[in-house]
Amino acid sequence: MNRTLRGAWARRGTLLPLLLLTSVVVAGVVAVISLAEGSRTSPAVAVPLLALGLVAVPDSGRQLAAMRRPEIAVARLRGVTGGQLAVTLAVEPFLVLVLGSLLGLALGTLMAELADAVGLGGESSLPVTVLPAVALVVVFGLVAVLVGMAGALREPLADQVSVEERPRPASTMALFFSVMLLAAAAVATYRSSVVDAQDPGWVVLAGPALVGLALGQVTVWLVRLVAIAGVRWTSGSRLPGFLAVRRLARTGSAVSPLRLVVAAAVLAGVALTGAQQIGQWSEDTARMRAGAPYQISLEDADVQEALGLTRDLDPDGKWLMAAAVVPDEGSVPARRAFVDVARYDAVVGAFFDDTPAAGVTGRISALAPEDASSLATGDTVTASARGVSSRLRGDLRPRIEVDYADPTGGEKSINLALDVATDGASDQVEQRLSGCGGGCTVSAIVLRRTPGDERLPYVLTGLDFGGVDVLQSSWHSTGRSRSGAQAGPVEVDDGLMMVASPAAQEAVADQDERRTPILATDSASWPDGPPVLDSPGGDDRPAEVVAQLPALPLVEADGVLADLPLAAAGAPPTVPAAEVMVLAAADAPQDVLDAVADEPGARLRSFVDIETATDVDAGAARANVYALMAVFCLVVALLVLASAISRQRAVHRREVAALRVLGVGFSDTRRSGRWEIGALALGAVVATVLGGVAGVALLLGNLSLVDVPLHSIPLDLRVALLPLAVSALVAGTLVVLVGGRGRSTRPEQTRPALLREEL
Repeated sequence: MNRTLRGAWARRGTLLPLLLLTSVVVAGVVAVISLAEGSRTSPAVAVPLLALGLVAVPDSGRQLAAMRRPEIAVARLRGVTGGQLAVTLAVEPFLVLVLGSLLGLALGTLMAELADAVGLGGESSLPVTVLPAVALVVVFGLVAVLVGMAGALREPLADQVSVEERPRPASTMALFFSVMLLAAAAVATYRSSVVDAQDPGWVVLAGPALVGLALGQVTVWLVRLVAIAGVRWTSGSRLPGFLAVRRLARTGSAVSPLRLVVAAAVLAGVALTGAQQIGQWSEDTARMRAGAPYQISLEDADVQEALGLTRDLDPDGKWLMAAAVVPDEGSVPARRAFVDVARYDAVVGAFFDDTPAAGVTGRISALAPEDASSLATGDTVTASARGVSSRLRGDLRPRIEVDYADPTGGEKSINLALDVATDGASDQVEQRLSGCGGGCTVSAIVLRRTPGDERLPYVLTGLDFGGVDVLQSSWHSTGRSRSGAQAGPVEVDDGLMMVASPAAQEAVADQDERRTPILATDSASWPDGPPVLDSPGGDDRPAEVVAQLPALPLVEADGVLADLPLAAAGAPPTVPAAEVMVLAAADAPQDVLDAVADEPGARLRSFVDIETATDVDAGAARANVYALMAVFCLVVALLVLASAISRQRAVHRREVAALRVLGVGFSDTRRSGRWEIGALALGAVVATVLGGVAGVALLLGNLSLVDVPLHSIPLDLRVALLPLAVSALVAGTLVVLVGGRGRSTRPEQTRPALLREEL
């Protein structure tokens, strides 16, 4: 054991990257699986991180074997071969893997707790499945290290004792592995198109990582092919470019780390796109469910009570608005929402801007037109009439009956008596009207006369019912008098004229003017006839669709929206399934909100509360967990890149020193290093963008990162510019900063005497 520890300390420069890599992979697996339990997602969401880890670890094994070549050669000369030699070589990496796993277990648990505390994922819990996952990391990591060492075990003794390591072509196993990556990416893409999006499986979840690895491998091949061709193109040109492309073409270790950088950046681009789009969807959905910055639900309340409450607490209509929603699942038109349109602009304002329901703002006023004469809320009725000049003289005593429906839907009537002369004189009478504070609807006007003046015609010139000029609407005779005879009032320029007839005559408003204006979603249709609106009380009313929009407040992507006072006037009591509420503006005074919240059964929720509930219901935390996993993948790529660049630094210094012996200036070698890093960074950026577009278009929609409820607005998982730009920038920055650090040398570090000292 003492010898093993001393050997590990001597090779700490190679074992440290393996320790860090193991710690990061295990920490990521532990954190992701712990958060996956609370966000209702599969633990297989950690598979992409494991895939990148299994690709990264063999490289550490190859480097460890390269450092132990002399030791391997001596062991083989002493007759130690086969399994005995493999066990001897496996002790050090096994201890490092175990130590890294323990560190990663502690770090992952801490990371999960921190992510839970700041709300990045679901509730954190350390499930039992974490321990087998950690054990798998150790086992597969050890196998991967031994696979990386396998090439060194089969090398000729002459190569193992050689001082200089010469570039070698890729082995058959490496080529086979590269081709398998391409095949695995194709299989994952195909599986994503055929499996259930709600249960994708680990192959689909690993798809973005596999696509990124495959594209990274293709990028490595393309960079080397272009560099090989570039050797000929630059042979007669400036020296820095020639040195850069020759190094890329000759040394595979200079390009190979690009594979993991591209894979991690592609995965990050897909994860960031999902997190951004799901976050926007969640916010838009929450806004439509809330209806306004504050929502106070009123349990077991009637819509008339909500209307009265808002008018009592906020008579000017600046902060409060009554609303109701009936979340019927029978059909799209049966899902209906009602708002007090007169207060909508003051309460809602720009709350729905930049959401699918933004079109409501410009059309909401059409739901409560100024000439909506069917709704009355006043407390007086005023009627005026005039006689018609004729050769007949006598007293004329019109009797006007107005039939109407009160706010509860009950049928009522009110009678008014006038006294006019037959010479064209007029009379006016006013009478008290009660019970219409919540809105009454005039259904018919009946013109009568007093017995004895049956032959004298008169004209009803005015009828103000509860503050509404009823005669502004078009009225027509029903074609039948109240006694059953064919008769009816005649519409004239200044009102309704009762012709000379002893029978009472009835007029009703034109059906078209009695249609309730509504807004409907694009999904709404009425295949059995003209549009119909179910009132808050459940009775059917003819409706007129003002416009159809992608989404509406309170009903989201399926339903209709109408004016609450207009729809509730004359309706039966509110159906039990209705959710009655009061919506409040963002600047509503706290005492006003408290007054509403103090009502029996009231529950106050802010938009933030509703957005949090929406995230929980839809499992939107899965996108954050997936993004966290992508962050760990980026750290893995950073470690692999930094380790590779660190190993190349000594070789690069010797190469620069040798070139200086040949008379190549230090400035030329420095520029060649910049050209090399620039080419790698460009390849990483282009590959990341292409891989991100492919991952989002082909895989993201089937990763089951959120549950979209029925009737909700659709989740748009299109390619977004910002996440892809960020991931590409991260990939390019990693290559430039880390790679540039490895190529950064000073003249005193590359003096020609360095070659003699090392020899």
